[in-house]
Amino acid sequence: MPKRKTPPPEQISLLEVRVKTAPCVPAVRRAVADWRAGGYKGITDTTRSLLNYWFKTDHRSPVGGPFRYHDSQREAMETLIYVFEVAAVRRHKALLEKYAPPGGDIRLLQHDDFPRFCIKMATGSGKTKVMALAAAWQYFNAVVEGRNDCARSFLVIAPNVIVFERLKTDFAGGAIFKNDPVIPPELKIFWDVDCYMRGDAERASSQGALYLTNIQQFYEGTDRAQEAEPQEMTAVLGPKPPASNLEIEDFDKRLAKRGGPCLVINDEAHHTHDEESEWNRAIRRLHTAVPGGLAGQLDFTATPRYSKGALFTWVIYDYPLKQAILDGIVKRPIKGIASNIQESPSDIASTKYRAYLTAGVERWTEYREQLKTLNKKPVLFVMMNDTSEADDVGDYLKVKYPAEFGGDRLQVIHTDKTGDVSKAQLDQARKVVREVDLPESPVNAIVSVLMLREGWDVKNVTVVVGLRPYSAKANILPEQTIGRGLRLMFRDLGADYTERVDVIGNKAFIEFVEQLEKDEEMQLDTFKIGIDRLVIVTVFPDPAKKDRDISMPVLSPILARKKSLAEEIASLNVAAMSCPVLPLKEGDATARTFRYEGYDIITLEKLIERQYTIPEVQTPQEVISYYAKRISQDVKLPSQFAALVPKVREFLETRAFGQKVNLDDPAIIKAMSTNVAQYVTVKTFVDALRKLVVEELKPQLLSSGRKLSETPPFPFSRITIEAKRTVFNLVACDNEFEKTFARFLEKAGDVASFAKLPPQFGFAIEYTDAVSNLRYYEPDFVAVLTSGLHYLIETKGLEDIDVAHKDRAARLWCENATALTGTAWEYLKVPEKDFEKLQPADVADIIVLKQPGLF
Repeated sequence: MPKRKTPPPEQISLLEVRVKTAPCVPAVRRAVADWRAGGYKGITDTTRSLLNYWFKTDHRSPVGGPFRYHDSQREAMETLIYVFEVAAVRRHKALLEKYAPPGGDIRLLQHDDFPRFCIKMATGSGKTKVMALAAAWQYFNAVVEGRNDCARSFLVIAPNVIVFERLKTDFAGGAIFKNDPVIPPELKIFWDVDCYMRGDAERASSQGALYLTNIQQFYEGTDRAQEAEPQEMTAVLGPKPPASNLEIEDFDKRLAKRGGPCLVINDEAHHTHDEESEWNRAIRRLHTAVPGGLAGQLDFTATPRYSKGALFTWVIYDYPLKQAILDGIVKRPIKGIASNIQESPSDIASTKYRAYLTAGVERWTEYREQLKTLNKKPVLFVMMNDTSEADDVGDYLKVKYPAEFGGDRLQVIHTDKTGDVSKAQLDQARKVVREVDLPESPVNAIVSVLMLREGWDVKNVTVVVGLRPYSAKANILPEQTIGRGLRLMFRDLGADYTERVDVIGNKAFIEFVEQLEKDEEMQLDTFKIGIDRLVIVTVFPDPAKKDRDISMPVLSPILARKKSLAEEIASLNVAAMSCPVLPLKEGDATARTFRYEGYDIITLEKLIERQYTIPEVQTPQEVISYYAKRISQDVKLPSQFAALVPKVREFLETRAFGQKVNLDDPAIIKAMSTNVAQYVTVKTFVDALRKLVVEELKPQLLSSGRKLSETPPFPFSRITIEAKRTVFNLVACDNEFEKTFARFLEKAGDVASFAKLPPQFGFAIEYTDAVSNLRYYEPDFVAVLTSGLHYLIETKGLEDIDVAHKDRAARLWCENATALTGTAWEYLKVPEKDFEKLQPADVADIIVLKQPGLF
């Protein structure tokens, strides 16, 4: 997914937001923000490497597009890491004592035997990805750092079959660890984790294992009547599978045999507040059965609420629905207002609610027409109160609209009127729900009951019609009324497109939605049913403007991270390394005159005391090994540990202290194991090696040109303008300056054609940032002059630390493209303030901006 831009002010103003959350969240949030601003002090080197790779490195998806974790996913992981590693909270009581405000009625857990934290994330915001990151963080700290409070084995628990099946698509075969950027290249040599789905036999031994099951597999002789779900849910989620003693014993033995600690991850964990539920009892039994116990229990859910509405007291991170809507992580719910629609006086649901059903179908029809260009199929979702009403409405829609909803184009999801569904029919119903988003699926509408809520992971719902009698008992949470339509259809577009789901319903149903507004403290947008027409702005290559098409050469990557630096390390001249002389003992003359990076030794010690704390050592070999490990991790080449050891030894023995020293001397061991000695040694080597890690390769021409007209159509919610000189029907602009510059290119006398380069085209240039991370840069515009000269153009407002690196990469790409294609390419950066001063009429007028210092 591309980098998410800040939503426009007009989008943010659509919701009035205040903050209401769990007791510990505000204080934890402040502590995490300070910790982040301070540079992540107090964590292991491995955790630092993970954070850098996950959130500060550019990634590409398996299909080649940009991938970026959402800020909410980063914040969730930062919070978990901070509470566990930095604050070292291991019990619920300690969490409340440290972060909950004084006073108030705060519930304590009766069973507080291991770490337990809840991550509250809105439906559709990517909880599963955070689960995978949490597992990787625990595993690498256990294996690489040797921490005995971190887990190598993991148990992921779903509440039912359909959630299990959804999670299975991510975890089966370790798919999520392979497809997402979870494992840094430098740590791949340590990754040895097998993923087991319920029913899988144990394979050859591995260092780590992840087991995925549903909680019913851990129940022991429970009274199933107490655990029974309503028949409407059972029909779509599947009956709870039997839990034989053999299955229970086998699972327990496998986890116990691997030893602990084990990390339990609960998905859709809003059921876990009842400590005496069989779910929690099963987890406590596991804590007792596994040697080393549990490293922790992580509860993930969008609605961690007690029966009276308060959030669980062990919630440490809260990403509410209102914020997910603002960030464009989920669809924006829009309420349909219908002053002229009323229920008809009838006991037959299809007659009583006919006006609402008609309004829903008409809105769905508008979506179908608008989405045709985008090759997407909208789904109408109708929520009824009981099975008989759902059957009646389903039959009505099939007869009334046979072309749209006849036959298998509409599915009714629940038990039939007798309350029984054969296994074959049940499997088919679940298959339809799983495949409804696929282009080949015939399903245009689903009619179900209000209780369909957990794990229904469908992205193409655009219209939700909710209908319920006033006398109906509320048996769902307000968020669940629209939760079925929240997941994004266009997940890779970020804030460039604001997706919406339209909610239509009778007064009794809309009261649910209004309760959601109260709970989330927000005001949803509205539209007038039958009056406000749907318009989805779509940008696409215009066949009538093919004469304005531009071909972009496809070059091979010119940057690659080296897999070995053995030769470079061996040739390092330790004597020539630039660093201050380290003091031999505290307070000596060298210590009094010590200066490094502008700091004296006392100031430097205070700055690094938490980040650079070496384990207690007794031999020089321990110090040297630790430093070599730190250096190899910082340059992201752990395989170079063996090559670094002799060079670190040589550095400490002959260079670090300004004279040759005996490393076996206890005084020298003490001197070289101080925080300052570690900081200076590691940084000196990293500075020397980092610039050697990435090598430049000779570029090759993979394709003489990929045409912009190959860009797939995409929806866009930001600024657009019409232009004749671009192959696209509209110019999609991210800001006002881009709009101004696009108009300039449209009018400039020396421009033959131009285009704003859309992310969907997939053009990106590799570069290395200030700390040698491989990144991807996407220029703003491409323009072809009447002379035939081609320009890559970057428009700039504020400049960040990486702009110079991007500029160099773009200039180099243009030089290589020119040499390989014979077509002249040049790079031009246009700062906004300089452009305003210059007021150019042609591109030739702004070439002066290539000469620094003129403005």
